[in-house]
Amino acid sequence: MFSVVNYVWRLAGTGLAFACFFGGGLVLAISVFPAIALLCRDSAQRVRTTQNVIHHTFRCYVAILEVLGIIKLDVVGASVLQNGGGRLIIANHPTLLDVVILMSLIPRAQCIVKAELWRNRYLGGVVRWAGYIRNDLEPEALLAACKRAMGEGKDLIIFPEGTRTRPGEALQFRRGFANIALLAEAQIQLVTIDCRPIMLSKGDPWWKIPEKRSHFRVTVGDRLDATDGLGYQYRSLAARQLVRRLQAYFTEQLELG
Repeated sequence: MFSVVNYVWRLAGTGLAFACFFGGGLVLAISVFPAIALLCRDSAQRVRTTQNVIHHTFRCYVAILEVLGIIKLDVVGASVLQNGGGRLIIANHPTLLDVVILMSLIPRAQCIVKAELWRNRYLGGVVRWAGYIRNDLEPEALLAACKRAMGEGKDLIIFPEGTRTRPGEALQFRRGFANIALLAEAQIQLVTIDCRPIMLSKGDPWWKIPEKRSHFRVTVGDRLDATDGLGYQYRSLAARQLVRRLQAYFTEQLELG
């Protein structure tokens, strides 16, 4: 009986959380963020303020998810994310909440977002005011934007899979993140996200929740130099080696649990 009540509670809580996410996001998009854009005439200050609001909003949202009993979150090495800057944050991507959790942990987070968001009626202004990087830029412009963001002390979040991994499927990293890392000569911070039982994975509707509360474990792992020890003259070979290296790393971390 208790398990049924708990399930119904979490299902209702999940629906409420989604309503708060989209409803609250809409309120911010039509009120708070335009006010910031109006009051902050300096573009750098506007970006900092907007990103700071997003960071604290996501922190509150994750806290609400925990209070409602929808998720349990444990973070190993949180101070490393909070105290760093100017790194490439590489993480696996099992659930829809990954970016929300990471941005709640990283005070100065930068993202590469889909170009469609820039044309979105409600969110287009937000991603522009936040200074996020659109993914349809020419390669040279994209690299320059990434280097500039990390040079300003922002942590650039990239999911090398490009999309959420379906449960049971092996990790398949794309090479784009490796090219950015090598060309920008970035410091890479590895972050492993494990969610058990899985929720909000690729293809799942919001109402498909597990029988038990999902436990998210975020582990801040190794930090490495993108060009350290690769030993290849050509970038294409170095990029393949970096993809293989990190794919093996994340696979091992997830298998260890």
